[in-house]
Amino acid sequence: MLLDRRALLLTGLALPTIARAQSDWKPTKPVRLILPFTAGTSMDPVARLAQEGLKDALGQTVVVENIAGAATVIAGAETLKSPPDGHTMLMIANSFAANITLRTRTADWQRAFAPLVQATVVPHVLTVAPSMKVDWQGFAKRLRDGGTPVTYGSPGIGTSPHLGAEHLLRLAGGKAAHVPYNGTSQLFVDLYAGRIDFALSNLPDVVQPIAEGKLTALAVTADKRVPELPDVPTFAELGLPDLLSDSWFGIVVRRDTPAPARAALERAWLATLARPDVKERLQALSFTVLARPGAEFETVIDRYVTTYATIIKENGITVQQ
Repeated sequence: MLLDRRALLLTGLALPTIARAQSDWKPTKPVRLILPFTAGTSMDPVARLAQEGLKDALGQTVVVENIAGAATVIAGAETLKSPPDGHTMLMIANSFAANITLRTRTADWQRAFAPLVQATVVPHVLTVAPSMKVDWQGFAKRLRDGGTPVTYGSPGIGTSPHLGAEHLLRLAGGKAAHVPYNGTSQLFVDLYAGRIDFALSNLPDVVQPIAEGKLTALAVTADKRVPELPDVPTFAELGLPDLLSDSWFGIVVRRDTPAPARAALERAWLATLARPDVKERLQALSFTVLARPGAEFETVIDRYVTTYATIIKENGITVQQ
């Protein structure tokens, strides 16, 4: 019994030391934050606005690197080549979940990377040309009737608006033909003119065209109505609460990064995203700040991977490898 009590005492003394070691990790050099898209895309503001807060929390400069190409494959490969020491992070979007099924080179990324935080989300808005002259009920009826062919545009095969639209068709029980574009510029020209019937697009991209009467908004994929479009119902209000269509950004690291480093990086992100100045500036850009910790973010990724895999396989969606 004496030995047991002594062992318990020693264990009790050791616990604070272990906890302190886990919480005391600090980077010893600048930390890289790799973005898989070119500078100036919608991912950039999230990274740039977080830099100062991350520096304050970590005590080291955070260097944002844009490494675009091969549908995020190059940036992910660069992250996986970097040492798993907490000094390299990768920002991801919905494409991460889609690529698990779409691309052979990224099929194991769900196991290779560990989520740190889901930072932000931008809802999608279902818009049609005013010439279509339908509300949601009329639109859904037209999808299901199968009479006049319906078309929709997206900024590319396998993008979140493309997969979101296919998920919408699956849930609504309708049909429409996909017209892929290289980005959104020509897509909006054709949508304004009624050459395509509808699109799901990032909220900031359509607020002004809706205000100018160039587009009609039918629904938004947010948890609640957005202040930019207070009269537009959510899909949940319309009976489709499970629709997955939005643009989120999150942070991952190599899964073999030590737990103390992962925990410190997660805390730094959560603290940064909680700063009023950061939240206000992101919200002004129509981002919803989520600040979901790694365990919750992993559940989100699992849901998107599973849903996207079903949509991709059911529709025979393929991309150039």
